[in-house]
Amino acid sequence: MKVVHLIVGPLQSNCYILIDEITAQAGVIDPGADAEKIVCELTVQNLELIAIFCTHGHPDHVAAAHTVLQRISTAKIYIHPDEVATLSRYALPELGEVQLPELTEYEEGDEIDVGKLRLRVVHTPGHSPGSVCLALDEEEVLFTGDLIFAGSIGRTDLPGGNKSQMQASLRRVIEEFPEDTVLYPGHGPQSTLAEELASNPWLAGLS
Repeated sequence: MKVVHLIVGPLQSNCYILIDEITAQAGVIDPGADAEKIVCELTVQNLELIAIFCTHGHPDHVAAAHTVLQRISTAKIYIHPDEVATLSRYALPELGEVQLPELTEYEEGDEIDVGKLRLRVVHTPGHSPGSVCLALDEEEVLFTGDLIFAGSIGRTDLPGGNKSQMQASLRRVIEEFPEDTVLYPGHGPQSTLAEELASNPWLAGLS
């Protein structure tokens, strides 16, 4: 397994390219902007794009998804159904309204293969109704979207945000995942669950 980390767009969002090095198949997680940068990385490494995964529907995580798809693949764009109805409400002056004409819905417990790697969908509402984390259980890796950051957590004051749901989702991750789990967040540097339990003030009292 290999993870390529790209920082994209004016909000400095993290886009990840998950690569199965055995098959050279790849999945893109949260292509929020800079489609050319993402396409270039996939092309240079001669990767077959299998899927685009959206942890939630905010523009800084999905705005480049359709462009990437048009350029190089017939792969599917995955998003939780609770985000689909609200995509038109999400807009940023820098990125505009999200346009995702072709979507495949995924929900809690669904599993999608990228080569020999298997991603499991973990529904973690709070930042938005359809926010998800994506777990690679065998590798002890969790792509957290805007749920957990290094030293912080996602906002709950945006449309669809819910503080009590955020608390429940955070508690779920703490209880269900090993402390050695590597966290790849939607913004900022990667971390581990152990590091966040030790230093993240927003997780205090939840374990």
